[in-house]
Amino acid sequence: MLKKQHFELLKLIENEKKLSKIAELLNLTERSVRYKIDEINEEIGSKKIEIKKREFFSSLNKDDMDKLFENIESTNYIYSQKEREELIILYTLMKKDKFLLKEVAEKLGTSKSTIRNDLKNLKKILLEYNIKLLQDDKLKYYFDYSEEDYRYFIAIYLYKYVSFDKKYDKIFFDDISYFRKVIYKEIKEEYMSEIESVSKRIKKAELNFMDETLSILVILMVVSHKRQGKNYNLNIENTEILEKRQEYLQLKNFFPDFTNINLLFFTDYLFRISRDEKDVFVKFKNWLDISIAIIKIVRTFEIESKVDLKNIDVFLDKIFYYIKPLIFRTKRKIKLKNSILKDVKDLYPTIFNFLKKNFYYLEEVINEKVSDEEIAYLVPFFHKALQNNNKINKKGILVTTYKENIALFLKEDIETEFLIDIDKILTLKSFEQIEKNLDDYDYILTTFSLENDFVKEIKHTKIIELNPILTEKDIKKLENAGLKKNKKIKMTTLLKVILENSSDVNVKKLINSLDEAFSEKIYNDIDKNKFSLGNFLKQENVFKVNLSSFEEILDKFSNLSFLQKSDINDIINRVANNNFYSYLGFKIGIIFHKLNTKNSQDSTLIAINEREIDINSKKINTIILINSNCEKKYRGIIYNFVKLFFLNNEFSFNNNRLSIYDYLISNI
Repeated sequence: MLKKQHFELLKLIENEKKLSKIAELLNLTERSVRYKIDEINEEIGSKKIEIKKREFFSSLNKDDMDKLFENIESTNYIYSQKEREELIILYTLMKKDKFLLKEVAEKLGTSKSTIRNDLKNLKKILLEYNIKLLQDDKLKYYFDYSEEDYRYFIAIYLYKYVSFDKKYDKIFFDDISYFRKVIYKEIKEEYMSEIESVSKRIKKAELNFMDETLSILVILMVVSHKRQGKNYNLNIENTEILEKRQEYLQLKNFFPDFTNINLLFFTDYLFRISRDEKDVFVKFKNWLDISIAIIKIVRTFEIESKVDLKNIDVFLDKIFYYIKPLIFRTKRKIKLKNSILKDVKDLYPTIFNFLKKNFYYLEEVINEKVSDEEIAYLVPFFHKALQNNNKINKKGILVTTYKENIALFLKEDIETEFLIDIDKILTLKSFEQIEKNLDDYDYILTTFSLENDFVKEIKHTKIIELNPILTEKDIKKLENAGLKKNKKIKMTTLLKVILENSSDVNVKKLINSLDEAFSEKIYNDIDKNKFSLGNFLKQENVFKVNLSSFEEILDKFSNLSFLQKSDINDIINRVANNNFYSYLGFKIGIIFHKLNTKNSQDSTLIAINEREIDINSKKINTIILINSNCEKKYRGIIYNFVKLFFLNNEFSFNNNRLSIYDYLISNI
């Protein structure tokens, strides 16, 4: 009769062919491994596994494996602790809420002391899913849980063992395992035919979700269908939102045999795991905190990589697109089967380690530890963003004493001729103020001679003196300094031609498509300065005040701006409940608020108070109020404020040269 180690050996030779390695993994001699192979072949009745030149060659098929599983005696198989815990769940929680220690020990063929120890460990595991394992006064074990938590847990448990193949009559295992065979036999009669039926029906519905998301939904539906008698225990929020969603209408159409409360429960699952922005503050009451945490990770990445990422809006969209399902899966302990963790660690270890180290910004907000597998899916986005930045033009500043229109003309000419982005146009006075922060620039372009002593201090940045109107001689100078000629077509020039010949074009979609498809041939000059602070903030909306309370500051906003009295109590109540309020650090609070007034405008207000005030146990002296009804629209301004005040060496409260007010005004 075969034992557990025979099946471990079969599992190993699926991926490893060297005899020496198999012996090492099983902690056996090579001779012992050969004996076990002989025993397996004898059980099959044919020499299906051979060892040639100390390598394995197998011709096992499904029928052979079925024969091996049928002939094994359960008494020969010794379960590991993890396997016993899984079987305890199968024999107790999935079937009944109360049980005796003795009956479980007998079922698994082991001692009561062993099961008692397993239950201690299982108790901790189940608590992570909000399921309590308790004992009554007669020492009988029982479970305590909410109906929602129970359904999710059982669905996740089953998902580990169910594989959604084209055929439903085969063993649903990812690997060869006697233990998984035991699980399958237990769940086959009760669950498999119904899973097959629901799965076929769900494919007819128009649901724009990943296959894995829908596979989990299928199991959740089957589990819920069996629990219909407990529907009264389901507490579903936001039903008015759920009933309007397309997912609800689709499910209602294809599953009329399911109760309405179950359909709402399934819609809620799809709503919370969805990637869209609609009702995002309903989905995540702390979405502002989440947004700031993610942007802090991105900004830290920029600082450590010594870059300012190009097309930051596109990059942030990709990150936030993935973050929503990541948070839901993390909170529900859902593990994706198609892990890319190993490949990511091999290909991009630096980026993975960076994210793993800095993901605490998000983990502190959602109060959950994010798995390495989930973090791994974000790594390619960061790699691509860094790769795109490595392909960007050289970076420079233009220092001139000429008027702005002449300077802009010169800047345009230089960028047309060469692959360089001129980040700023500075006067001599403003240039002197940043002379110690020039490491980020490849070139300093000037229209006058800089003093020799100053030039000697600049070691890493090339200085080139040019005429106010670019000449052939200047072009030669720039070429000799290592700048590459610009052979790309400007995006604005190309768009002008396209739009002149077409009346119906989605410009944003067109820009993204052209940028992605022809990045080597088109120079995208459209996104420049898209996220500059001046696009979101006006000088007249930045106030210096000296007030003693949060309410007084809001009153000041009301007197000087678009904010109305009707908004003040609403804002105070929301902030008190931590809704739409977050802490940027540096004693800065940020608030999102949808104004009550009908003729409200998109705008941002900032109050810099001379004294600190207490908001939610935080000491605040700067309040940023953003009028908004959609977080995505203001992702850019959050990025800007994080960039200004988070890990910014250029500015801190210890810097006496600039006040917060002056610093903001100078950056608008």
